[in-house]
Amino acid sequence: MNYPLLIEERVSNKVFQNAEIAEKDIAALKEYYDTKAARLIPEIKTDLIITGADAKDALEKAAGYNEFLVGAPHYLVLTSEDKEGAILNAGYIMEDLLLKLRDLGYGSCWLTFADSDKIKAALKLTTDKKVAAVAAFGLAERARKKIHLNIFTMSNIEISDKHHYFAPKKSIDELLSIDTYGNKEGLDERIGFYEDILWESFSAAAKAPSYLNLQPYSFLLKGNTLYLLAEKEKLTPAIDTDLNLGIVMLHFAAVAKGYIGSLKWALTKDALALPAGVTPVASCQI
Repeated sequence: MNYPLLIEERVSNKVFQNAEIAEKDIAALKEYYDTKAARLIPEIKTDLIITGADAKDALEKAAGYNEFLVGAPHYLVLTSEDKEGAILNAGYIMEDLLLKLRDLGYGSCWLTFADSDKIKAALKLTTDKKVAAVAAFGLAERARKKIHLNIFTMSNIEISDKHHYFAPKKSIDELLSIDTYGNKEGLDERIGFYEDILWESFSAAAKAPSYLNLQPYSFLLKGNTLYLLAEKEKLTPAIDTDLNLGIVMLHFAAVAKGYIGSLKWALTKDALALPAGVTPVASCQI
């Protein structure tokens, strides 16, 4: 897959056409999950369930933001063993599957949920594994063009088309610190040393979807070790915090691997000088 392009084109679709996905594409997605999907912690066993549109009524009170569930012809439900890093791993896997769906020509949307047992009961799942991630997918409804007016003076009006509803994303400068937390000195030079490897990888990380687009994480580059840091954010539920972290790791690793062939994140508890509310989650060598 062309990860840089898929990530650049990625949007969160909230409206889908009333049409089921072709069986061959469902089969292709299942095969991809079984044989090629990226996994942060391969030792953690997971299962993928693909439902039809009839799951919407069942999921109505179990998933969705403030009980609002996006209607879609299909839903993905990823279950996982309950082990350390399970939700991080689920975010990593599910985001790769959603990018694969984009590659197949379909749209998708992450769904929030708070209680694994409610999802299992709603879908009548008989498994010891916990629900770790849920997403809607299908053929995206074409977005209506939105006209945006910038009125500077009565005689100076700028008109531009808005094809999607974008929320602000943090820049690379905002996401990355060098050597010590919060230090930006020498950032351009340090990233430039690695040429496009890091520029492209951090650009992909900056585009990662997150709960309410709050992006409660940052990076710290010390020597050739890159740390992903979780930043405490009161609006983001714990499960979404870990899913967000898994997603951003997938974006970074998927693009970096295109340049260097291999990049492996490892969970870490390294002692770092960090402010209160900021904790190291994972690290990799670059």
